[in-house]
Amino acid sequence: MRRLQRNIAVVGWMAFLMAIAAEGIFFSMTEPVLLAQAMGIEAPDVLGIYTIGFFSFWGSFTLCGMLAVRLTQGLSQARGLRQPA
Repeated sequence: MRRLQRNIAVVGWMAFLMAIAAEGIFFSMTEPVLLAQAMGIEAPDVLGIYTIGFFSFWGSFTLCGMLAVRLTQGLSQARGLRQPA
């Protein structure tokens, strides 16, 4: 159980840091108001668009990280390798 909690904490923190970087890069190249208007929103709230973008990036990076952890644990268990505590 302790290993699971540590993996969740590490993946969540790394995904958080990557979401900050991804949002900065993405929104420095695109204008959030133009994205909202392209989706048909007349008077977009820019802060709301940034928030949705951040949580979307954070969620996708967390999913990718947890999938990677799960797959690598399954691989080491299949090979019979001992995992550190």
